[in-house]
Amino acid sequence: MVTTEHASPVRKFALVVLFGAAALMEAGCSVQLGPNKGSVSQAAEIRTLEDEIARLKAEQSAMEEDLRSLRADRTPAEIERSNGIPTADRVSAASGSAVRLSDSSDQLRLRLRTEDGFSRFVQTTGPAVISAIAFDSARLPVSLGDWKVDASSWRKSLREGFTGTAYALDLPLAGDLDLVPGMEILIRVEIIDPRAAEPLTAEFSIPVIGPLPERTSE
Repeated sequence: MVTTEHASPVRKFALVVLFGAAALMEAGCSVQLGPNKGSVSQAAEIRTLEDEIARLKAEQSAMEEDLRSLRADRTPAEIERSNGIPTADRVSAASGSAVRLSDSSDQLRLRLRTEDGFSRFVQTTGPAVISAIAFDSARLPVSLGDWKVDASSWRKSLREGFTGTAYALDLPLAGDLDLVPGMEILIRVEIIDPRAAEPLTAEFSIPVIGPLPERTSE
C-alpha cells in the first residue's frame, strides 16, 4: 500500500540534495570533450560540478547522521506523541471537589481530571501524591494531610458520571484546625505517567462545605 506523508525538514533537504546531485551529474555527463577551443573550460566546469556533487553528498551524510541521533535521543513519551497516542499534559479539579464537614470525620472529596491540550480526558497510570493545606486565623499554613495513592488504587478510582470522567478520591482529613463552611483549602497534586515527559502537577483551592442535611421522615 502506498501512503502519502508530510516530509520532515531534514527529509525534504535530503531529497533536494539527491535531486540536485542527479541533475549536476547529468549536466556533467552531457558535456562532450573534443578538440576544440572550449575543451579546457568544459573540463574545468566538469571538475567544479564533481566537487559540488561530493560536497552535497557529504552534507547529506551529515544530515542523515544527525537525524539518526535525534531519533535515538527521543524519549518513549516523545515517540508515542509522534505516533498520535493521546498523552495527558495537565491535571485540574473536576466538579464535586470539596471538603465535606461531618460529625464523625471531615473528608476531602477530590475529583481530578487529567487532560490533553484539547481538554479531552486522558487516562493516566499513577501513582499520585496529594496534599491539603488550610490557613489559620494568622494566615499560617496548617497541613490537613498528605497521601500517596499507588498505581492500583489510582486506576480503581476512575469514575464516569453525568459530569464527565474523572478520578474520584475520598480521603480523611487530619489536623487540629477547626474548619467552617466557606473556607478555602489549598490542594497540591502530582501524578506520574510514563507517557508524560514530566510529572503532572497542579495547585488549586476547593471550598469547605457543611454536612449533608439529615433526612426527616414524615
